[in-house]
Amino acid sequence: MSPVRPKDHGFSRYLHALLIILVLTISLGTPVTGLLNNSTENVNGFPVIQNATVYESQGKALMAEKNWSGVINSTNEGLRYYPYEPELLCLQGYALRKTGHYQEAVDLISQAIPNDTRPVRYANRGYGYLAMGKTQDAIHDADAAIALDPSYATAYALKASALRMSGDISAAGETIEKALGLEPDNAYYLHVKGGILADKGDCNGAIEAYRHSIAINANYDLPWPGLSNASVDLDKENTRCAAPGLQTSPTRAASPVIIVIIAGIIVTGLVSRRQ
Repeated sequence: MSPVRPKDHGFSRYLHALLIILVLTISLGTPVTGLLNNSTENVNGFPVIQNATVYESQGKALMAEKNWSGVINSTNEGLRYYPYEPELLCLQGYALRKTGHYQEAVDLISQAIPNDTRPVRYANRGYGYLAMGKTQDAIHDADAAIALDPSYATAYALKASALRMSGDISAAGETIEKALGLEPDNAYYLHVKGGILADKGDCNGAIEAYRHSIAINANYDLPWPGLSNASVDLDKENTRCAAPGLQTSPTRAASPVIIVIIAGIIVTGLVSRRQ
């Protein structure tokens, strides 16, 4: 009697495998589907992965509102799924600099630069270096940005600030003029110019530059927290210089009148004597 052959379970195994695939598809399908849409809601309890551009747009909108913690949170979410996206790295680096986390900012932007060498990347990192007092690194980044785009005014302003911090006031003055030649009505550049002129001892020039900066925009964003704005620096310069040349002394103003009166008295006296 021939042995009984076991039943072929191949089909059942196929169904079992298909069932497992179906379960996994249902479990993992929501994030995958999320790649194709921009919804920020969870579906069936699973997070939706948005397009990288959506996270970038969110970050830029929050940056415009100066909501730095919001920028960091939004870019953190995006970097979970797109850890090498240059725009997300740089947005978060910018927000970190604005909140005083300079080394973290520099590190993030350094990751982005090899994949996106635009001038703005170097300027962004350069201000992080400058905030830490690393003037040569800041100058190097400014020069890299200028090499990529000689008309990029921000790079000249960065370099001017770094040169001033390093003590090269003459070169700083020449460099900030290049920035202002490209953007003459930039409040920050005028503020930087005021500081350079103050370092040179040019009270009137510094005060004029500060006032011009304030007239354009008294509330512009400073590169990092803790810096004094143009209004504060103007008050300091007025105090230091006592505003020479801008306030007319009553005695000096009266002197020409007194001279005329005295001359008139003398002439009258001489005429009277001759008569």
